[in-house]
Order: sequence, then C-alpha cells, then structure tokens
Amino acid sequence: MSVRVVAPCRLHFGLFHVPVDGLTHYPDGRPVRKFGGLGLMIDNPCVTVTAHRSHHNHGNGSLGERTRRYLERLESITWTYPGWSMNADGPPEHTGLGVGTALGMAVTAARHSSEWLRDSSEEVAWSLAARVRRGERSGIGVIGFREGGLILDEGKDAEGSRANLAVRFYFPEWWRVVLVRPPVPPAWFGDRERTAFARTRPADRALSLTDRLRALAYDLVVPSIEAGDFDTFAASIQEFNRLAGEPFHDDQGGPYAGAEVACVIDELIEMGAVGVGQSSWGPTVFAMCRDAEEAEHLAAKARERFSSATEVTVTAANNTGARVETL
Repeated sequence: MSVRVVAPCRLHFGLFHVPVDGLTHYPDGRPVRKFGGLGLMIDNPCVTVTAHRSHHNHGNGSLGERTRRYLERLESITWTYPGWSMNADGPPEHTGLGVGTALGMAVTAARHSSEWLRDSSEEVAWSLAARVRRGERSGIGVIGFREGGLILDEGKDAEGSRANLAVRFYFPEWWRVVLVRPPVPPAWFGDRERTAFARTRPADRALSLTDRLRALAYDLVVPSIEAGDFDTFAASIQEFNRLAGEPFHDDQGGPYAGAEVACVIDELIEMGAVGVGQSSWGPTVFAMCRDAEEAEHLAAKARERFSSATEVTVTAANNTGARVETL
C-alpha cells in the first residue's frame, strides 16, 4: 500500500507569552500560560510525503534527510519492521513556515495512516506529534495539521505538557497572503533559538506584554475574522506581530529577525502593503490582501522591487488541514 500526505505550512504571527524563569502566576494569583499565540495555515507552499513499505527506512526528495531521521525515531519507539520509503518535498526548513512540524506530522500520519484514517481526533493528532517531538512549544502546527484555518493557541499551563486549548477559526476564503522570502540563510533554530528563549526578562514587562497581545487577539483579530473586517484584521495582525517580536529585541536587534527582514517589511509597507510582518523567526515575510487581484498586484510590485533571488508567493489560507489518502 502507498500513502500520500499533503500537509499545509503555517504562518506564526507570534507568541502570547515567552516564559520567564520562575514566573508562574500573576500578582493576583491567576496562572500564567506559556507560549500560546496566533497562526494561520496556508495552501502554498505545502509539504508532500509519498510513502510505501520497504525493507529499510529511506528518505528521498528535498526533505529526505529530515524524513529519514523521523523514520528512525519512529522505528526506535515502535520496533516494527520492515521499514518505509518516503519521498518528501516542500520549502526549506527554518524559513518561518513550520516545515519541521508539517513534515513530522506528515511522516507520522503516513506511517500510521490506518490509525489516522480511522480516527483523526485531536487526541490522535497529539499522539502522532509526540512521537516525533513536535508541538512542544506552540500547538498551532499540530492543530492546524488536523483542521486548518486561523488557530488561536491558549498556551500551556505551568504543569501541562501540551497546548491543548487551541481554538480554530475559518479564515475568509477570498482573502489572500503574499509571502516574500529574501535570500537570507536560516539562522534562528537549534542552540541559537534556545539561547534566545532562555534570556533573562523582567517579569512585569513580560506580563504587561502578554496582556496587550491577548487583548489584541481577542478584542480585534478574532472579531475581525468573524466579521470579515479586513482593514481591522490587517492593522491588528501587523501590530500583534511587531509586539510579539519585542521579547527577542536584544537577540534580533529589533522586533524582526535581522536588518534584511526588517528592510523587506519596511519596503512592503512603503509600497502600500498592509498586515505586514515576519512569520515565526523568519526570514519569510507576509502581507495580507483583500482578494486575489490585490495580491497579484502586490506580488508583481514586490518582484520588481526585490532581487531575483527573493521568492514571492501568493497563497490562500488552508481551512481544511492535511489531506491523507491511500494510493
């Protein structure tokens, strides 16, 4: 039997709360939930995995090496033979699109397709994610793999092991996103990412920022999505994204991941783009558009403005999650 999994990538607009060592409660006794945040699943680009049984584990395609490592981990915890041969393609890792989670979920869903096709509940999704160690901070990629849409992740409590209070919203199907990825080498992952998260931060400023971000999400972003109010959504998501980068100001040199990314954001805004920001650690930058015509116009201007090495893509949201099918 062969299996194909098409998994959406995601935009991450920012975390509600970057943990501060020892900070578990507000002064009034309310618990502080860690991480959380907002994200959007997108159609293009995506991660595609085609799998079939083999005598040994093989990973091929542009994401073949990471696929092989995921297969070896799955084999080490399940002890089942024979192996799998998987061809995996998608955008480069560490570009702000959640490729690692999309690939990990796709590999696990392909290998355990009978389980997933029988029961694609949230509990099973988290079980698959745990097998490849995904969703340890943000739950957006895991929930989004299952459901698609705009994901509001409430975050993890002090003792919790997963962000299981995510809420999903249908993203207006006529809205579009323009993605601009400058030719900046991936830098924000591994030890450098862990160092940024471990930096000492004032507790009072962290709590104040968390309250501001949650207010933006609940009072502006979510109602504007539900009402189809593009102008409010674009303005509030741009502000949310800028504020969410502040905890990493000392590491990045600003709210965005370096001068090159900040320059792309500034130039897009100068060109008239709205709802502009950095996805996760970048270098992918997003800009929101009211419809396909507006998106194509902005994309054409971006291709003229930036170098030929800059990748410009127009995408719709993915409101359905991953597609898993037997061949």
